[in-house]
Amino acid sequence: MSMDNFWKVTKFTVAQQVKGKAFKISTTIILIAVLILTSLVNFIPAIFGKDDDSKEATNDIKKIGIETAYYMNDSDLKVDLESGLKVAFPNLNLKKATESRETILEKLKTLEDKMVLVSISNENIGYYVEVITPTSDAVSSEDGQILAETISSILNNSRLIKAGVSQEDLGKLSTPINTQVFTAGDEDDTLEDMIIKMVFPMVACMLLFYIIYFYGYWVASSIVAEKTSRVMELLLTSTKPMELVVGKCVGMGFLAITQFASILLTAYISFIGSGAIVKKFIDTSANIFDISAVLGKIPMIQVVLIILFFILGYVLYAVINALVGATISKLEDLNTAIMPVSFISIIGFYLAYAAIMSPESVIGTIATYVPFSAPFYIPSMILSETVGIVQMGVSLLILIATIVVLTLFTARVYSVVILHTGNRLKIKDLFTIFNNEK
Repeated sequence: MSMDNFWKVTKFTVAQQVKGKAFKISTTIILIAVLILTSLVNFIPAIFGKDDDSKEATNDIKKIGIETAYYMNDSDLKVDLESGLKVAFPNLNLKKATESRETILEKLKTLEDKMVLVSISNENIGYYVEVITPTSDAVSSEDGQILAETISSILNNSRLIKAGVSQEDLGKLSTPINTQVFTAGDEDDTLEDMIIKMVFPMVACMLLFYIIYFYGYWVASSIVAEKTSRVMELLLTSTKPMELVVGKCVGMGFLAITQFASILLTAYISFIGSGAIVKKFIDTSANIFDISAVLGKIPMIQVVLIILFFILGYVLYAVINALVGATISKLEDLNTAIMPVSFISIIGFYLAYAAIMSPESVIGTIATYVPFSAPFYIPSMILSETVGIVQMGVSLLILIATIVVLTLFTARVYSVVILHTGNRLKIKDLFTIFNNEK
């Protein structure tokens, strides 16, 4: 195989594809979609988080559907309840009850006013705060519960202060103690670790499927277009069929890697840029998604292995599509001819996607060793660190062996089918050609 002719075909393929409107439009749409979706990862939490923060800030000055609260303190707690509640509920009118409990209860049964009765008493088991709401729906039980909890908090804080607890210590005592249960081995998992193990595998599976499937399809489409326009005949006058198919596969592969890299670069820039915008214009205290921290968690060996499986997956489908494209001479027959390959790739993708959900299942084992699903599945498992070295090695060998067999088969029949015109060749015709070629 002449390297000069190979590079000529590669350059020609790249140039023809880049000039096409389909490539330009699809690439532009993909990059815009990636830019928008990845930036939303930072924008949406910051915007809604700011709303939550403002709610929390106004929560210090709570608004409840209670206008007047009569209170009775029959306990031994001598607390300035009025000043404490004024801080929490500035609009609440707190009055010390001058009437008997029974009189106020009768009023609550008949009046439509937004008033409640607050009773603080000593019980055998401790202190008791009671909030009694009207019989009507003028005051909700939720508002009554909020008021009761607030009064309870004021009483507790007052007791601690009287016992000699400083304001600083009181703040520490009021800080909630969070609890979490870990399974052995998962203690050190950070947010970045969980994203790499849970989110990235699914994203990688879908992205690799898109790149491998569609660029493989474009290999077939390019060959058919050139056969239809007679460009193929001109190419074959100066190049051998194998130089042609290898050059086309490499050219499309170069475009695939370039587009893949541009998607990743766009996502990276979007994460960084949207994070900077959020920090400067929306919320300086917002927690932004640190893509650098996530990428820094991925070892270089994993990146190399993912790229290796991506390249081999592309080669596998590109060789099949190149052979299918050579069997037809009219563009309108392409979709029909390519349908078996489409079914194989889609089944491989869904098999890989299902296996990601349950890697320890039989589906996971099948997806590991079937060469048509391994390029989508293994990179995801590498990211989640759920595939063993032996499993990955066997899968890699099966994938390479499949590519070698298909390449040898294609090399033997390609010189004949590439010049074929007329009706589409069927699979049995290819095997007949393979047996007859020497």
